[in-house]
Amino acid sequence: MSIARLASNATGHDLMHTTTHGGPRHTLRRALKQPLLNVVARLPDGVQRAMFAPRMRRICIRVPLLRAVYSGCLRRHPFDLQYGIDTSGLVDAQALQRDPGLVAQLNPYMGSQPTIIRRALDTLGDIAGYTFIDIGCGKGRPLVVASEYPFARILGCDISAELVKTANENAIAIAGRFAHRPPIRAIAANVADLALPPGNAVVFLFNPFGPELMAALLAKLEAALASGASGHLFVVYDNPVCGDVFDASPHLQRWFARMFAYDSGELGFGPEEREGVVIWQSVRGARPDAFADRHRRITTRDRMSASLD
Repeated sequence: MSIARLASNATGHDLMHTTTHGGPRHTLRRALKQPLLNVVARLPDGVQRAMFAPRMRRICIRVPLLRAVYSGCLRRHPFDLQYGIDTSGLVDAQALQRDPGLVAQLNPYMGSQPTIIRRALDTLGDIAGYTFIDIGCGKGRPLVVASEYPFARILGCDISAELVKTANENAIAIAGRFAHRPPIRAIAANVADLALPPGNAVVFLFNPFGPELMAALLAKLEAALASGASGHLFVVYDNPVCGDVFDASPHLQRWFARMFAYDSGELGFGPEEREGVVIWQSVRGARPDAFADRHRRITTRDRMSASLD
């Protein structure tokens, strides 16, 4: 999830809060969580499957300390097993960036669900020749999913050089197996340094950071549209916590809004069972409206999760 994750899509609730205050109780809970997560990550697959059965998960996720376990982030995602890559895991905001002023705006890295990415991209229609750009690509799971589509090229940006290295290793693995797919490349960059490629683009976000950085990103998108450097633009926002930033832009208009359920094989590998996706398109070059319920209201539960009414 992390350009200024820039960290792919995450929502692990109280495990993922990035505040550093909270007193002795908060400190104790943080100290206990990581060892617990490490233990769960080493359990046999059969035990993990039993723990993450929907009925068991619904009960245990209500227990404060156990809630962290049920983010699902430490389990190796079936997508990684399918492709022989590494997009799983959780990276907290402090590990992404040491600048405390920036850390407060970042959300942790965790990969979004492939089914949700695909369903969102399927709404766009003809995207041949477009560039796919994942802002906060992390290890690059959305980049790999996007390579299934006829994009001209696929770019990822993340503030973590370590995560970018993993994303590019994954890109090499995909290129070795699927030579016909569009090229994937990830770069380490802060949103302030982001240079958008010219032409039509699909910008993907999985709740990478807070409203201040989101506004900075929007300013770059608007400048590229106003100058003509960008042609038609889609913004695909999975878990749109800061969706109001894009709703307020005179350069963008709603294209789509819906809650998507995880595929049955993805349950237990993410913090929720479904996620909201809102998509905007640029007023410049806008396509005719295709979805009547695109104006559904975004309700933000906390800085890590949002739903659609």
